[in-house]
Amino acid sequence: MAGPGGMGDPDAMFEPRFVEHGGRRILRLDYTDLGQAELRAAFDRAAAVITAEPRGSLRILTILRSRFNEESAEALKRYARGNRPYVKASAVIGTSFWKVVVASLKIAERKDLVLFEDEAAALDWLARQ
Repeated sequence: MAGPGGMGDPDAMFEPRFVEHGGRRILRLDYTDLGQAELRAAFDRAAAVITAEPRGSLRILTILRSRFNEESAEALKRYARGNRPYVKASAVIGTSFWKVVVASLKIAERKDLVLFEDEAAALDWLARQ
């Protein structure tokens, strides 16, 4: 197992970060090219950042472009349910499978989730919220 930031480190490729767009502070979460263990660790890391913010305050851009399986889909659902109280608006960009998972969450309990095809449109929408 490599040290911090190296191969094998579950947090090596994921870094939650705040960006400014249209005068608004937006949390950008890019889950691109993560393995299953990395993806689950990234959800936990993002949840820690999210729950440190005031309830109902966050505008979040989520990019889901990692391989998936049933376990990672369920992990995303648990993560999304737990973060709901902190979210003002949430834009999601993802591959086809992730779009289906997000659509099921939206129907069931996360009406605030909005799917987008590209990051620019998602950021513009979030800035207007």
